[in-house]
Amino acid sequence: MSVPPLSLSFHRKFMYVVNMPVRVFHIAAAVLLLVVLQSCERERIIDPGPDTTAPLPPAGIVVEGARDGYIFVGWQENSERDLRGYIVYRAEQRAPQSFVPIDTLSINYIIDTQRSYDTTYYYCVTAIDQSGNESTALDTVHAVSENRADPDAPRTLNVNGYNDGSVQEIRISWDAVEEADLAFYRVYRGSTPIEEISESTLLTELPATAFHDSTGNGLNFRYYYAVTAVDNGGRESILSPGGSDIIAERPQPVAPVGGEKTVVYPLLSWLPVPGASRYLLSVSLSENTGEVWSSYANATGEDTLRFRYDGSALTPGEQYFWRVSSVTSANGKPNGISGAQTFVADD
Repeated sequence: MSVPPLSLSFHRKFMYVVNMPVRVFHIAAAVLLLVVLQSCERERIIDPGPDTTAPLPPAGIVVEGARDGYIFVGWQENSERDLRGYIVYRAEQRAPQSFVPIDTLSINYIIDTQRSYDTTYYYCVTAIDQSGNESTALDTVHAVSENRADPDAPRTLNVNGYNDGSVQEIRISWDAVEEADLAFYRVYRGSTPIEEISESTLLTELPATAFHDSTGNGLNFRYYYAVTAVDNGGRESILSPGGSDIIAERPQPVAPVGGEKTVVYPLLSWLPVPGASRYLLSVSLSENTGEVWSSYANATGEDTLRFRYDGSALTPGEQYFWRVSSVTSANGKPNGISGAQTFVADD
């Protein structure tokens, strides 16, 4: 190793030592060697070896809540700088050999869902560091997740008729209900608004948040819908907000059709259908893709409806496809959808 250069004061002291008697010189040399050896000792790097020290056990484990199929367990955070997280163990009896790991977390709580309503569950938690050292468990807690309340009802309901010539149905969707013990949903349908839960209006049960109803009475017949949520214990929510729609007829395009030539800002015309509140028009580069423009037109009492294309000027000589769809609900989605018609833009 290299020794740092001696300071001027140290150099003077060393020269003084040289001029001393031999015995004193030997003593001074020994002191100088000791200083150098101590300097080397301070610069030595010592390998501590592998980390085999486990973190402290998590303290303060407690059941924060337990009901309706979930158990919420929390504990105090560990302060080790090399902490990786926590391992949560669960058992259905207190015996140590019964506990099995159910999750590894970086947060200091767990919400254990889909639990039985009448089973006592036991929990303990250990800490694990970046080297894989795992602590012991300091304590255990237990709880029963009794079924105490009805689930929340779906908060929104979207109802939209659909008719493209090959499919005729009413499409229903709703927001998912965040319940730990949710089992499925019930869809109710009637010819009048659904105001109470009744077996006579129950249409179907399903776990998904959407349903396509193709079992109705055909075109222009208005159906009303509502949805409830049901938990694993059979408890049912109140009804969702209601919704209704019809399966509308398909509008018939009048002009331009059959590939005829028209101006670069064409006037689109079509025959109205019953029940439409407005119409959605679109122009595309192909029959099913490449939309270049769309716009809504209000329904009127005229025998033939017309709407001037108001997008960017179309390219002369280019073939375009256009459709018109009836809109019957507030969400603006197309209901009865016409077939595609073609035209060629011309100067």
